[in-house]
Amino acid sequence: MDYDKRIQISEERDYMVAKANEIIQRAKVDLGLMEQKSFCYAVSKIKPTDTLDTEYEFAINDYCDVCGINRNDGRTIENVKEALKKLRDKSFYLLDENGTWVLIGWLAKVKILPKSGKVKFKFDEDMQKYLIGLRERGNYTQYSLLCVLPMRSTYSVRLYELLKSYLGQGARRKKFDIDDLKKKLAAPYGRFPDFRRKALEVAVREINQYTDIETTWEPITKGRKVVEVEFVTKEKGMMGYMRSIAESRDALDGQMEMLPDGTLTTYRKTNRKKKEV
Repeated sequence: MDYDKRIQISEERDYMVAKANEIIQRAKVDLGLMEQKSFCYAVSKIKPTDTLDTEYEFAINDYCDVCGINRNDGRTIENVKEALKKLRDKSFYLLDENGTWVLIGWLAKVKILPKSGKVKFKFDEDMQKYLIGLRERGNYTQYSLLCVLPMRSTYSVRLYELLKSYLGQGARRKKFDIDDLKKKLAAPYGRFPDFRRKALEVAVREINQYTDIETTWEPITKGRKVVEVEFVTKEKGMMGYMRSIAESRDALDGQMEMLPDGTLTTYRKTNRKKKEV
């Protein structure tokens, strides 16, 4: 890969992802890891001057390079098609400011052009107001795409956005009802030890490793039952964030392969040893 291409990839990884806090804090999101990352990548294409109903496009090779996905494994186009199809097909209800339950989709239209290797898409009509023109309306959260690209757990992406949004509103300490938090993360674990091990601990570790914030948590019990989880979150200092940027870039240097079921495998170019994540 030539120097100019490496610079382009680095710049695109630093593009900002901006979402209205309503969609971050109130939506119950059930997206797989690649669906989460694909949507964040799509959102990073939005410009401050864009208007509602803008059509966007990206090259599949650029998508793979930016996201650290191996684009030479023979399944890339089919896997990208599947991830985008799931984003087109899935939807969720959100209670809007008028007290109306609105069924919102992620993407309204997707076109894949095999000859040019490009994807054209539009955001769902009801989703657009939570993504476009946010500077004028305020009450939104933005972060560098690089913060979420190396993550290997969908819970990490979701929890990061939640904590980042509340921190931006001045809430260093944030309590979540345990059942509500499970719903927000779409974490299907009835027993708290399973939820802690498979969702919370993984997500907190990746947030602290790769992002611009750091957080700790503790369970709040009523008798012997965990009823709430409290997080204490703060922005990293410059040196801490620079270390996280280096960790993220290093993680993305190991190309990832996207499997049909949405899981990832990754390997270091030096020894080609794969690790399922």
